[in-house]
Amino acid sequence: MRKILLALAALVIAVGSAAAGWFGVKAWKASQVAGGPLPSPITSQPTSGETVPLTFRLSEVVASGNQLFDPPACGETWTPDGADANGVLPVVDASLQEVDGVDTVTVIPGYTTETAGLGFLASEGNIIVTRDDVVVTPDWGGEFVPEYFVATPGETTLTQNNLSVTAALLCDVSADLNAIWQGFDWSTATEDEIAAKQAEAAEFYAAHESLPAGTYRVYQWSPIILGEPAAIARVLAEEGITGLSGLQYNAGYTSLYDDPRVQDNCTDQVDADGNLLQRSCDVPEDVLAEVLERDVPVEYIADVPPAVAFSLAAEFTVD
Repeated sequence: MRKILLALAALVIAVGSAAAGWFGVKAWKASQVAGGPLPSPITSQPTSGETVPLTFRLSEVVASGNQLFDPPACGETWTPDGADANGVLPVVDASLQEVDGVDTVTVIPGYTTETAGLGFLASEGNIIVTRDDVVVTPDWGGEFVPEYFVATPGETTLTQNNLSVTAALLCDVSADLNAIWQGFDWSTATEDEIAAKQAEAAEFYAAHESLPAGTYRVYQWSPIILGEPAAIARVLAEEGITGLSGLQYNAGYTSLYDDPRVQDNCTDQVDADGNLLQRSCDVPEDVLAEVLERDVPVEYIADVPPAVAFSLAAEFTVD
């Protein structure tokens, strides 16, 4: 009989932050589309009126985060300690249940802080999974996709990027699944050949419905970025412009579409009555940088470099 022990260690953060205020192509989630304004990190703080012009460039933010940490490779032994960065600690919850007979781990990432109203740029939820301290993380989801978050003491700000992991996706067996389809040409395959491959894949999944025995630990890690990128992200968030990592493609569904420079890079598909069915955009970064430039209060800018943070482990055991 399975014994599932889910134990999140107590969170202890020693924060000495000087902050005043505060990413393959994926299908962008609905939550990335700009909505209402996010709360200001520090609503009671007066500003001097002095501002500096800043803009948000996704490539620069991604580059500054990617240089901080190389995730461990499949099969490596990895036993990190939890560590906050710039006053922010990633947190992660993980629960194991059977879904249609398949062991499924649901991972819920978030952030917490002891600094009142801290705003920052961080990942939507990069995870590392180990079994008996050996890395078995699925071969997806390692890119740094920055988003703007506001965290408050004593609470967890969830990223809304929950993940599901099954045994068939773990990196120590996923190569076998890839091998089934490697070199398979759908355009020339016969129905019998397709059916045979599908049956082979189904056999693979059936053989990996259960997680192998062991102690599993799930970690979340992320660059934590303040400074000028977080300051401009805060100003944009106060306008209701969020989903910064997807603006190149979804700006047409935000208030940014009022700008002719954005309209020039979008195409509308309408029905016979002229009703909008779909709006496709691909706004070059240089153009988007011009559109996103704002005068940012100097008090929003924290003079601290990017740093990487690691959660404590969400742990469970499979007997």
